[in-house]
Amino acid sequence: MKAAVYRGTEQMEVEEMEKPVIQPGTILLKVKACAICGGDLRTFRHGHAAIKPPIVLGHETAGEIVEVADDVTGFQIGERVIVAPGIGCTICSYCSSGWQNMCYSRKTIAHHYNGGFAEYMLIPAGAVRANNINRIPAEVTYLEASLAEPLACVLNGQENMNISLGDTVAVIGAGPIGCMHAEVARARGAGKVFLINRSATRLEAAKAFGFDAYIDLSKTDGLQAVLDLTGGIGANVVIVTAGTAEAQQLGISMASKMGKVCLFAGLPKNTPTIELDANFIHYRQITIYGTFSSAPRHNALALEMIRSGKVSAKKLLTHVVPLGKIRTGMDCIDDRSAMRVAVSPCLDELEAEIARIPGLTVYR
Repeated sequence: MKAAVYRGTEQMEVEEMEKPVIQPGTILLKVKACAICGGDLRTFRHGHAAIKPPIVLGHETAGEIVEVADDVTGFQIGERVIVAPGIGCTICSYCSSGWQNMCYSRKTIAHHYNGGFAEYMLIPAGAVRANNINRIPAEVTYLEASLAEPLACVLNGQENMNISLGDTVAVIGAGPIGCMHAEVARARGAGKVFLINRSATRLEAAKAFGFDAYIDLSKTDGLQAVLDLTGGIGANVVIVTAGTAEAQQLGISMASKMGKVCLFAGLPKNTPTIELDANFIHYRQITIYGTFSSAPRHNALALEMIRSGKVSAKKLLTHVVPLGKIRTGMDCIDDRSAMRVAVSPCLDELEAEIARIPGLTVYR
């Protein structure tokens, strides 16, 4: 089979490799679409401490089951599924309470096992055992389903935020993750949703979602803009999807009294700290949440959000590339000409799906 094999920083080419052989407890998936995550791009450009090449990256995977081990029950050849990449041990307190993303023994597809930038992907026995496989609803295409994994991370990030009817929500970062957060906030009942970004190009692209305000940090003082829009109160909920200290500090500063701030994006390993005004947080009773990855239950809910149209995968997915042009897809993310890019090893099989997504840029 063909696979995009990552062999080190800036080293990834499509190669022939052995098709995975079914093992006890596993399922073989024919990959139909695998979206490119910002993490895939960072690993390709800069490496990753937890990833030892050679390995196949790609963890936002949707595909068709083509083989099931004899000892696996509950799944059939031909079923359309997505796979949550984080695999918990199933027995620790975190796994048993539904927080598999916090499992100390957690393994990850595309970190510890080959991922979805390939024609076929073997779903590990641990993932089958931990219920990491979710069936794709009939109304949802493979291309749309490939966005369920990042959306699942968004849902995990919002779980503790408890957005209420009428809340004002400010989202810093207008990339696909920021737009997902803004859409989910609106679906949860937010009264107003503001999208904040330093790139005017990204903000312009995000206007298709029809949020209540778009704040361009290259031209406007973001804090003052939010205060002006809220009568000096600030945002009830602030979600920071940009991985910079400046963005995190800005997010905290624009929170209202008793506001909640979600630090969705991490910071670079060599600069992981920010300046924090503890009195501001103390006297305003501000709550700050961290968030990391997702659990299988979030992936199931993400599929339903896409199926129902509460989150528009069609607007978020802007480019599709064949496996042989995966580097082109990464360049589109790098130069911000794309929102989300999906890689398909069988592009010719998805023509009907492609026709259902208006304005989709397809490389052949």
